[in-house]
Amino acid sequence: MEENRLFAGQRLIFGGLSNEEELVKECPDEFKRGSAWSAFAMGIFYNGCDKSNWKWKSPDSAVCAHQLACFYGLLTSFEISHQEKDSVAGWMLSEMLVEVPELLPLPDEPK
Repeated sequence: MEENRLFAGQRLIFGGLSNEEELVKECPDEFKRGSAWSAFAMGIFYNGCDKSNWKWKSPDSAVCAHQLACFYGLLTSFEISHQEKDSVAGWMLSEMLVEVPELLPLPDEPK
């Protein structure tokens, strides 16, 4: 699947992406078996993260924002299994970022 098709889906109102089932079918095996990218994606799913140390492949902030919206759309899906979400989210991150960054916690909320 071409990279642009990976981020071609539209976020759905109640969570998920319009093309998530297609992405699950086409996800490379390396992400289905688990990878550092998939582990990072699940860290974000469970705990959120500070994105200040992310090194994006694209220099275009609009492209980065769109990719991030697709990524978060996928994480909110109720239609695919947790394992499928883990695999595809890791695949997405591998296409968005130059390297797996350190998982930084979200900054504390102001008191």
